[in-house]
Order: sequence, then C-alpha cells, then structure tokens
Amino acid sequence: MASLGGLKHRLKRLRPRIQSAFVIYVTPRESPAADRVQSEFEVQEVTTATDPLVAKVCPSWQRPWATQMFNEGRLTIIVALKDGVPIGRIWELHGDNNSYFSGVPRVKQATDEFFMFDLFVERDYRRSNIGMTMADYFFRKYSIENIGDTYKYGYGFIDYENGPSIIWHHSIGFNVVQTINYLAIGERIKWRIPFSDVPRFGPLSRKGRHTDPDKDLFGTALFPNL
Repeated sequence: MASLGGLKHRLKRLRPRIQSAFVIYVTPRESPAADRVQSEFEVQEVTTATDPLVAKVCPSWQRPWATQMFNEGRLTIIVALKDGVPIGRIWELHGDNNSYFSGVPRVKQATDEFFMFDLFVERDYRRSNIGMTMADYFFRKYSIENIGDTYKYGYGFIDYENGPSIIWHHSIGFNVVQTINYLAIGERIKWRIPFSDVPRFGPLSRKGRHTDPDKDLFGTALFPNL
C-alpha cells in the first residue's frame, strides 16, 4: 500500500496545472532588513559546482543545468546555515535562462539585471528571521556603495497562492513589474502561457530591458498603500 500511495502522490505532483504569478523587482538600496538580522545564522555563497553544499541544496535532476550555469559564472546560491547545516537558500542568476526543463522560468535579462528565485526556508525555521538575514545579505551585496551602477534591478517570481512569500517580498520593497500565467508540471516545467504576460514588456516577455536597456521599469507595490 505504501508504494501505491507513493505512486498516487507522484502522479498528483506531475498533473499539469495552470498557475498565476507575479514577476517582481527591487532596486539597489540601503538594506531594509538590517535590524532584523539574526547572528546565529551564517550566510555563504556557493559559486562552483564542486562546492559540497551543492548536493545539499540542489536536487540531482537540476544539477546538470546548475553545473552549466556555475561553469559560465552566471549562478550563485546564497545559503543560510545553522551550526553548519543548510536551512535556507536563495538562487541568483545572471543573464538569460533558455532551458525548458530546469525548473526555472525562462527569463531574459539585460546586463544590469539579475534574477532571484527558489527562496526556501526549512519548516522549523520559517518563523525566524532567517529570510530577513538572507535579504540583508543581498541588499548589502548589491548596495550602491559596493556595485555603483553595475546592477539596476533584481527580479523575483511569486505564485499568486503563496501568501507568506508575497508578504515577505512586500515587506522589503519589491514592486510588481508583470503578471503571468504559466504551465507547471512537476518540479521541472514552468512555461509561460503565450500572451498571458501583462504588460508585454519585461523579463518573461520577448521585449523588455533585455532588448531596450535605456528604459526604466514601471510597476506597483505588491500591496496598495493604505
């Protein structure tokens, strides 16, 4: 019965579904999370496929794609650790992702943009400030004092149904740049539904700052100002 139950669970996960998502962005600025950092968490950057942490934060099916991105110098994984054990992560990608089966949306970016995705915190730590600790690391890394005008925008991707993630991103100042619908199948497929991108200018569209870097982004806060 256990194997039958496992098969049913796997088939359920592989069932095609249409989901809606926000594509969001943030600009380099002084960290809004500095006063919420917890010193008990250590933050490390994974930048090579040979780093021992890769096996702990990247599933085996995704490693060939990740290895290619690492080798091209376009992927970094920000890992939060507690006593040497990974308990949270954020992935960071520079340049385009053209893979159909990486589990990462097919995003296009200008040279002054980067894409953050797969924010994850282990269940036992989801009420801690580990997310803010990782966010503070990002804001310090991309502060104007450190990068000048090298990077102008950082993107994110949130499912409409992921309320905690929406609240978290809103709390540190992300704005909505696009909304899309996408086809999801298991962990590997996240394909944008044609003509579902609104507006049709952005990182998940044919046109965006990746084709016209002189344009500034436009958008609204995740939550309206009350």
